[in-house]
Formats: sequence, structure tokens, C-alpha cells
Amino acid sequence: MELTIEEMLIKQKETGAHYTPTDLGDIIAKRLINELKKSGISGTKKIRGLDPSCGDGELLLSLNRIAKFNNIDNIELIGIDEDKEAIKEADFRLNEMGINDAKLTAGDFLDMVDLEDNLSLFDDDLSKIEPVDLIIANPPYVRTQVLGADRAQKLAKLFNLKGRVDLYHAFLVAMTLQLKPGGLIGVITSNKYLANSSGESIRQFLAENYDIIEIMDLGDTKLFSAAVLPAIFFGRKKVNKGIRQTAPANFYKIYEETDPSKTEVSIKFETLFGLLESSNTGVFNVDEKFYSVSCGKLIVPDSFKEPWVMATDEEYNWITNINNNSYCTIQDLCDVKVGIKTTADKVFIKSTWEELPDEIKPEVEVLKPLISTDHASKWRPLERIPNQKILYTHENVNGKKKAIDFTQYPHALAYLETHRETLEGRKYVIKAKRNWYEIWVPQNPDHWALPKIVFPDISPEPKFFYEDEGCCIDGNCYWIIPKEENNNDILFLILGISNTKYMTNYHDIAFNNKLYAGRRRYLTQYVSKYPLPNPEANYSQEIIDLVRELVFQNPNDERKIEIENQIENLTALAFGVERL
Repeated sequence: MELTIEEMLIKQKETGAHYTPTDLGDIIAKRLINELKKSGISGTKKIRGLDPSCGDGELLLSLNRIAKFNNIDNIELIGIDEDKEAIKEADFRLNEMGINDAKLTAGDFLDMVDLEDNLSLFDDDLSKIEPVDLIIANPPYVRTQVLGADRAQKLAKLFNLKGRVDLYHAFLVAMTLQLKPGGLIGVITSNKYLANSSGESIRQFLAENYDIIEIMDLGDTKLFSAAVLPAIFFGRKKVNKGIRQTAPANFYKIYEETDPSKTEVSIKFETLFGLLESSNTGVFNVDEKFYSVSCGKLIVPDSFKEPWVMATDEEYNWITNINNNSYCTIQDLCDVKVGIKTTADKVFIKSTWEELPDEIKPEVEVLKPLISTDHASKWRPLERIPNQKILYTHENVNGKKKAIDFTQYPHALAYLETHRETLEGRKYVIKAKRNWYEIWVPQNPDHWALPKIVFPDISPEPKFFYEDEGCCIDGNCYWIIPKEENNNDILFLILGISNTKYMTNYHDIAFNNKLYAGRRRYLTQYVSKYPLPNPEANYSQEIIDLVRELVFQNPNDERKIEIENQIENLTALAFGVERL
């Protein structure tokens, strides 16, 4: 039965399933078959290939097609999917291609896993299947929020996962159990695990269980309809788990190029898939769009807390030079925090408080100006004191944060009562033995009065700015305050360095976290690791003075450009690198 587009979108939202384009399936199958031929196990022995979330069979068809093209006729296809209609469609398509011996089963692969007997993960009708030689897969991406807490906790416990659990994390563990030592895997996942702190357990699992062959970060290419940015992991299961990989792994990284200066002279490819099969670094033209491609060796740090780095030799040498010439990182001198999380923004945040009836208009003492990503701009916020205000529910008493007793503010209390049902619906607040009217993450009330640097979570360019009007910071932004009280000079140094092209380039290479259309995530885990030159050095002092002029004197556009160029030059000198 063929689904309408609307029905397919509903199914994708519910299950996290996104079917793989044929050309992309062929690229994965080619990589696996080439590695299979290198291993010498593609002879007369039957080769078993598994797709544990096979959908309509696209990846199995690719695997069969590429195997036949390489004169490998002894391949057995195994497909599993919990969607019975998809299994019927896969069976029909495989039969249409003359493949009548594929073993297809409708069921949840994760529910078939037997952690006590790795040799047989399936229920009765497949119980005699031995571990497989190849796995080709595009498992569903379903985050903790969609899975639900109970399901996520169960999967985390069953598969020894930490942090935020995604369904594909569990699939990776389960697939690995069903793969023979020396067997090969090619799997499409979200690329988040490569750099995010939540990917630590997956990075550790993959490094301990596989000799990594290659990772392809497909970036913002929009090759299929998944909202996440995809990556393809190619690996060979280790015979001896835990032994550190000696041969370097490869990487291929592709993102849409948004810098017009880099698109003037570009090699043209007919299709994006043709570009994916090339191994050249550069900027390439495909159907009037431009893509920046990097190829090189994957850097897997000793600590799994650290992101995996995809950098060419030139890029790696460049960031290494900056690291070697740095004095410290931001986290050594400052705290980097996320903004307020109310979990009920429509209740707590408004720019129209004055329009409320007097009897429910909160007292001015509990309304605080709120900076959000809408106010983000380099050096200075777009509004020094924003019109938007937050009904702030906390105060410090004797050095301790506590919820305000709103009987002191009857109008604010009356307003909160009008939203009591909504606020009490936040069961996690009640479960944590908090008051029903509290902001979920208020941060330290005393810190809002301190000078700080603010920056948006997501932005196509750095927009670090100085704030000293006592504003609160919204949850779509982050903020920096010195660990040492009154050490404001360090803020101006950080502000100057963070807004440069150098730190943007460093961010892209070291943290590999671009989103669609060139946007970047500016998370605590990244920004806190920005390198800094010695604050006492002459170059640093000059940067500090220039940033003060930008912040406090608000120079005209011509002078602003001149200062920004000076800061770029001083940053290059401070880190001992050439001007970009």
C-alpha cells in the first residue's frame, strides 16, 4: 500500500523513520562491499547482510545491487522493521528484482535483543540466524522528549547508555551485538554524537568496539527529510574489544558554503551524490548551490568527553598552533551559563505587562528586563534595556537562592493564580518539591546585577555582546561572568577574541557543529573551551582597550570597521598565526 505524502510525514513524526534515497544507499553499499573485498571474505562462503530497520527495503536493494555488480552472488539479505506494511512493500520490491530468499520479519529490533546470548537476537522464526557479516542501516532518530521518560530510561538501562538517549543510540549497541568480529557496518545517524556532550557514551562505545574506517558528515545537504543533520559511520567490529585503533580513520565533511568570496571559482558536479563519491577538498557547485568539502584524518582524543575532530592536516596544524600559543581557556577564568528556563514562557515573559488589569498587574519589584536572542548583536545589545520583562520568582536570602513568598506581592500572586492550572501541569516541578509557580531554571539571582557577556545559542556569526544593566538572560542565550569578582577586563578580552574570524574558524574546526544555512551552535561545552592569550600581554591589553571603545563609545561605522580590523590583527599576533 502506497502512502500519501501527508501520511508519510505523520508516520515519520511518530516513528522517526526517514527512508534513504537510492543513490545514498548505493554509496553506503559500495563502501561496505569495497571493504568486504579488501578483507578477503567475499569468496564462496555465504555473506549475511542485515538491515534492522529496513523500511521498504531500499538499503537491502542497494546492498544486493552493488554486491552483484562486484560478482558477489552469495549474499543473504535479512530485513527487520516494526512497520508491517513496510515489510510487505520490501518483500514485493525484492521479489520484483528476483530476490526470493530474503528473510524479512515484522518486529521491533530492539525488543528482539537478548543481551545474555549475543549469538541470537531474534525471536523464534529467526532464532537460527548467526551473527551477520554486514550491517547497512538508517535507524530511526527519536529523542528522549519524543520517546518518553519511561522508554528512554528503559533503553538507557538495557543498553548502558548515558546522557540524553536517542533511539539510534540503542540501535548502535544492538546492531554491534549482532555483528561478527571483523564484520562491517555502514549506518546513517544524526551527527550530534560527534561533538555534543550527550554523545560521550556513543563516542566511547564506537571507539571501543570498532576500528573506524570513515565518517561522512553530510551536514546541511538535506539529502532526505530528517530534521537532524546526518552522518554515516563506517566501521569494522574489533576482534579484541577495547584495543586502541592504530590506523587513522578518514573523514568526509560537506556543508553548504555561505561565504560568497569562496564561490567564485568552483568545480561543478551534476549531482550532490556524485560530489559525495569524490574525495577532493574544496568548494563545489551543484545545481547553482555551493558546497564546502573537507577530507582528512579523523582525530579521536583520548578522553571521550572531547569531540571528535574532522580537520585537514592544514586545519589541524592551525588549531594546534593556536592551542600551543594560548595562555588558558575561558572556563579557567570564567563561568559560562545558560539563560533562564521558565518552561512556561507565555506565563512568565511578556512585553505587555502594563496592559494587564491593575488587580493582576505584577509589582515592578518582581519584573526584570530580559535579554533574548532577539537583542543579540556584536559588542552591544540592540536594546540596552529591553521592553521584554520576566516575572522573576527567586531571590537570595542569606546567600541562598529561594523562591519568593508572593504573599508580599498580591498582584503578582493574583496573576500567577490565573495560570495555576498551566503551571501545576509541570509535574516535574512538583516532583522536585518546588513551588508550583517557580521558574524551572532561575540561575543565581545575585548574578544578574553583574557585568556579563551574552551570546545567542544559535547564530550564523558570532554575536557576543556586553551587558551591564542588570538584565536577566533568556534560555535561548548563554552568558559569561568572571570567577574572580570585579575582573571585568577579562570580559573585554573574551569579547574581543570571541567576535573574531579566528575564533569562528577555530569553533568550526574544533567543534564541528554547524546547522543548516551556516548557523552554529554556541553551547557552553564549546565556548568554555575557547583559547585565550595571556590577559597581561601587550596584545591582550590593546584588545581590551579597543573593545572598551566599541562598547562604551559606540563609534561610527567607519571607526568600528577600523577597530574590528585592529582586533583581528592583534588576535593573529597574540596566537602566532597568519592573518586570515
